Amino acid sequence: MSTGVSELTSEVYRRGVRRVLFVTLALNIAVVIGKLIAGLLASSLSVISDAIHSAVDSLNNIVGLVVMKYATAEADEGHPYGHAKFETLAAFIIAGFLFVTCYEIGTSAFKRLFSSDAPHPEISFLTIGVMLATIIANLIVTTYEQREGKRLRSAFLIADAIHTRSDVLVSCSVLAGLVLVKLGYLWFDPVVSLGVAAFIAWNGYQIFKTTVPVLVDAAPVPPSRIAEIAESVPGVHSVHDIRSRTQGGEMFIEMHLHVAEEIEHDHVASHAITEEVERKLEQEFGKVIATIHVEPLPHP
Repeated sequence: MSTGVSELTSEVYRRGVRRVLFVTLALNIAVVIGKLIAGLLASSLSVISDAIHSAVDSLNNIVGLVVMKYATAEADEGHPYGHAKFETLAAFIIAGFLFVTCYEIGTSAFKRLFSSDAPHPEISFLTIGVMLATIIANLIVTTYEQREGKRLRSAFLIADAIHTRSDVLVSCSVLAGLVLVKLGYLWFDPVVSLGVAAFIAWNGYQIFKTTVPVLVDAAPVPPSRIAEIAESVPGVHSVHDIRSRTQGGEMFIEMHLHVAEEIEHDHVASHAITEEVERKLEQEFGKVIATIHVEPLPHP
């Protein structure tokens, strides 16, 4: 058995993720307040919907700060592989929040679209200015969070950055809609809100697509690819019974390996081969924890 060396200790990882979450939480709260005030003053459902969308970002940050306490805890007897899946589970919960938000916004938009006594939005240059400022703030947040998420290999930060990136696209759509509303196309306000709901649903789907395979231990790469890499190492005859899964930025791989007949009784050489197999796997997939069972070749 060979074990990969972690590039980031749990404490460094915890501090890094918490720092990012605190910074983005402060910016997200400022964005929500700005959008909410502008939306209420203008009676614009699209701006209020966008504020609700951004509020989910703040909620995500709070959830992340809480879950980091558990996701970065050391492995114990009950959790020998660690607690990193708490982070993946939190990302999954974010997607759930997004779908609930999508439903609420969509319902409100349809009611206003088909209601004869719906309030008419009053768009001012202040409303447009606030939206421009929040777009700039969201660009800063998503760039920072995506960069740090990749550096720290944090599924939660990357998922949250995807959501924040959608805020930029949504806010740009809302801003374009506000210009049309100001030109007299009042019906465009609830229509843009439906567009916001669609963006939110799409981002929820993207997060589900990345978190569900991890939660159900789906194989991240085909066994044939792992076998190809292992069998490229000199001295490896063949491999079989390959299993793999991911968790918290790590890939766990198990396999049974046959070494060449001339070295099958040389334990030092066999161990060196397993070390080289793991090195090759890490070159291909990043951080890998491999469990390699060396077996003698079957003889007739």
